[in-house]
Amino acid sequence: MSEQAHVGLSLVNKAPLGFIVSIIVAVIAGFSFAELEMSTLFYALAGGVACSLLLLGYWSGKGGVFFILGVLTPLALVVVSPLTTMAALLYLLSGFFAGFWLVLLGYKLATKKPSGGS
Repeated sequence: MSEQAHVGLSLVNKAPLGFIVSIIVAVIAGFSFAELEMSTLFYALAGGVACSLLLLGYWSGKGGVFFILGVLTPLALVVVSPLTTMAALLYLLSGFFAGFWLVLLGYKLATKKPSGGS
């Protein structure tokens, strides 16, 4: 992946900013709405992690099925998550993107080439 410049690499490079923004949105939602369902948060984080892992598989050349499953992950989250209020939907979205960006940030840090020289 690091040998070709494409959408995946662009998203990986923006992971720190994306993670910070999604955490800020989650914190604002936490102050605005008090009724946080822990199951919704669990589904959101797990879905974001799964989606980014699937898309990393696709970007690494493992096959198009990874792309299809990665794109379907948010739809599956909306179907299986208990969305009883608009606050729950906001928590689902912010948690999904927090998990998504967290994995991409970890990938960026894990594949970072060591600097310095010998």
